[in-house]
Amino acid sequence: MRKNQLCTALAIAICAVANAQAIKVAAHAGATDVWGKYYKSGQKLTFSGRVTGLVKAEPGSGTDNEVTLLVRNKVGGGTYVVDLGPTWFVDHQVAKIRLKDNVQVTGAKVMVNGHGIVLASQIRVNGQGGLVVSLRRPGGRAYWMGTEIAQSSAVPTGPNVLTGKFTDFNTYSLNNVTYSEGVLQTDNGRFNVDLGPQWYYGQQDVMYHVGDGVSVVAGPNAFTIGRNGGVYPSQSIYMGSQIYTIRNQNGVPTYYWGQ
Repeated sequence: MRKNQLCTALAIAICAVANAQAIKVAAHAGATDVWGKYYKSGQKLTFSGRVTGLVKAEPGSGTDNEVTLLVRNKVGGGTYVVDLGPTWFVDHQVAKIRLKDNVQVTGAKVMVNGHGIVLASQIRVNGQGGLVVSLRRPGGRAYWMGTEIAQSSAVPTGPNVLTGKFTDFNTYSLNNVTYSEGVLQTDNGRFNVDLGPQWYYGQQDVMYHVGDGVSVVAGPNAFTIGRNGGVYPSQSIYMGSQIYTIRNQNGVPTYYWGQ
């Protein structure tokens, strides 16, 4: 009974905020960040508590299902509604969050038409020694949003930048996960470049085609994947004014931030 009451309360809170905003997203718009525009104006906070409710639901018409928690603060006993992000992203993270887990939540508390919600940037599961789910960059930009518009027309140059045109596309498997790769023809030869796991790449608002001209900031060394030969780990792919980021400068994938 208690669990049902909590889940019902959580669903009501989500629907109240969503309905107040009349959220609508165009079909096939790629990855979306329903609440991201509120993050910078929110009150930054970190608190610890226990997960008492968990719902995967669509917060508005045409949006992705979102994972939202009820977390009871261990200091003071108040309960926060905590948004994690789209189900397709959260469910692929290394760290899993379940009912009754003790968590430490870092994020921004925002008010939307009188309703409070915490936009989580990071969640540590089961104390300081537990796994971490990182959901947003320090400025609030979501990690599931892989593409952005370049702030300038400058394209990086250097020995680790591969510039050419895509001539083919393949897939490969690593640790039971299917990845996409592009075959890039450059003046210095042909290179296989990583496009990320299909579950991530397929959700982005970018889809490369044969003949597309790109510049790929790639890792210095290719890794061998079976008969596919060497695949270069991409950091960012530039095409026109669009940037698709797959890894940070240290080579850590933006789609897997669990530690």
